[in-house]
Amino acid sequence: MIGDCGISMQNIDGQMLPEIGFHIRKDLHRKGYGKQAAAAVRDWAFEHTQFPALYSYCTADNVASYKTAEAIRMSFLKEFKDKDNITDRVSIITRQDWRKLYGK
Repeated sequence: MIGDCGISMQNIDGQMLPEIGFHIRKDLHRKGYGKQAAAAVRDWAFEHTQFPALYSYCTADNVASYKTAEAIRMSFLKEFKDKDNITDRVSIITRQDWRKLYGK
């Protein structure tokens, strides 16, 4: 197993939102697996759920994670301080933007 990826409901700045989360084994980072998995989950979610948008969040210093979100066409939404006063970065893609980008 190289990792996992999926949608889960996460508390993001006080709202329960559908988040694309992924974890890839460290020795397999920077090989495109996270991007491929996250893109497949994004497409599946928009094809099989009614979510109007999907989110991704990570600590603001986790450049690899937010770059993966950008690679699957998510856009920066905001930063916020979590309960531990750590700055988190939130990315979003709406169903409407996904349809425009991918002709779905």
